[in-house]
Amino acid sequence: MIKSKILIGFFSIIILSGIGLGVYFGIFYAPNNEPKEVVLTIENSDTIGNYTLQDLNSFESVTGYAGYRKTTGTLVGPDLYKGVLLEDLVEEVGGLSANQELEIVAGDEYQVTFTKEMLNGQFSAYDNITGEYLGVKNFRIIVAYEKNSQSLPSSDGVLRIACLADEGEGYLSDSSLWVKDVKILKVINSVSWNVYLYGAINDSLDKDVFEAFMYMNDAANLLIYQLLEGDRTNTYEGLALWRIVGLIDDEDPYTYNETLANSGYTLVLKNEFDANITLNSIDISLNDSYILAAKKNGVFLSNEQAPLMLVGPAVQAFQMIVEINEINLEF
Repeated sequence: MIKSKILIGFFSIIILSGIGLGVYFGIFYAPNNEPKEVVLTIENSDTIGNYTLQDLNSFESVTGYAGYRKTTGTLVGPDLYKGVLLEDLVEEVGGLSANQELEIVAGDEYQVTFTKEMLNGQFSAYDNITGEYLGVKNFRIIVAYEKNSQSLPSSDGVLRIACLADEGEGYLSDSSLWVKDVKILKVINSVSWNVYLYGAINDSLDKDVFEAFMYMNDAANLLIYQLLEGDRTNTYEGLALWRIVGLIDDEDPYTYNETLANSGYTLVLKNEFDANITLNSIDISLNDSYILAAKKNGVFLSNEQAPLMLVGPAVQAFQMIVEINEINLEF
């Protein structure tokens, strides 16, 4: 009888323990079926993808050193970043066609637009010790979710754009490219512009053609000018004015007529507000100190300066006309 009671008690303990363990594991180890937080939305017309951090971790990751130069001259980094190639994420919604651009939107609605050319990762580079301009170099652009093997600091958000140097730690990019707290990648139609050219022949340049002209032949035509504006040093990118003049100075749009320039004619640069600057062809002939800038700190000029601005070592302050949309040659 006693033996039976002992056995019954023993099995009761096992049963109760089983129930207790079942309750324990049910409470503390039940599968988490709650939806994960969406941290990134990618849009292309009617195609929309929402991605959690777990989703982004399932993509092939890219790791490398990166940092940036602020317009104040302060250098940040390099640090070790990990993330997903921006180009791979855009391919998820069909990629960019020739007449499309990528709008990157932050949580505070700050926006930066990358052209198809910019996605190739050719940007102005700066030495990571001195901040000295090094020319145009190659970068890999990623949507980063880790910095130095940790989640991004809260000030950066869950995701941010990072531009990884192709050659290790040796150079940095412009801070304007490093969008923090990225929330949306949106494929949009190109927001283009036209600059009208009048001379021996008439022509026009749109943004895509101008950009291609800057970066053709490994950016052989690209000119960079750093200008101190207030307490900030801004980096402008563009083409020599004389190269654009060569498109319309005679019947041959593929050559610059130096002889004609040295004989003397007038260039008039205008904007939509009828402001204009007059220059002499002799002064600008084969002179890379007169630059038609299309970009500032790595991105295209904003509405207040776009489409083109005249800058350069030979350009005086009163000649720095903005929003240039017309160039006239007066013989």
